[in-house]
Amino acid sequence: MKKLLIIILATVLFFSNSLRAEVKPYVFGDFKFFNYGITTSDLQELNRAVVSLGYTSSTSSTDNTGVGFELGFGVDVTKNLALEASYVDLGTLTIKNNTTGPTTRNTLDIEGSSLAFGLVGKLGDDEKNYFFGRVGMHNWDMDARLVTGRGTATSSLGDGTDYFAGLGFRGEMFRFGYDFYKIDDSDISSLSVGIIHNF
Repeated sequence: MKKLLIIILATVLFFSNSLRAEVKPYVFGDFKFFNYGITTSDLQELNRAVVSLGYTSSTSSTDNTGVGFELGFGVDVTKNLALEASYVDLGTLTIKNNTTGPTTRNTLDIEGSSLAFGLVGKLGDDEKNYFFGRVGMHNWDMDARLVTGRGTATSSLGDGTDYFAGLGFRGEMFRFGYDFYKIDDSDISSLSVGIIHNF
């Protein structure tokens, strides 16, 4: 029993020293270009909902894109593993809507933010130039703002916790990547480019 305890203690001390030597903090900031995944059927469903309110007709359109950012802090735990925490601005999705009977011109803006926590796996032997994959959970919050000829109304669309995943490449002072965020029963994706700095 005593021999087993000595082995366990020696193993823990060995790995503690190894991790202490590897732990390296870093910060990063990314510009993110979002695709919100709104389909033609989504817009048709919106139009049907508007017509059901008593309008004669409804047409909706969107470019399905937005711009946001991510600011985060990470820790290299080992040569091939890191932990990250970040704030993500999910940008703004703008949907334009026109109706007849009566005639109106409306704009619906959907925007949100997220707190993300993830595990990063690194591929390669170079500590400052490598491909990486990341996966984790993010806590999101979404709001909507409707602008009509009669005024503006805002409303919360809800919040929740879902998973996210991504792939990318890190250079000595920059990184770029692709991320996928699950949000309730829908999802959004982004391409990002940013800077990164190790302490």
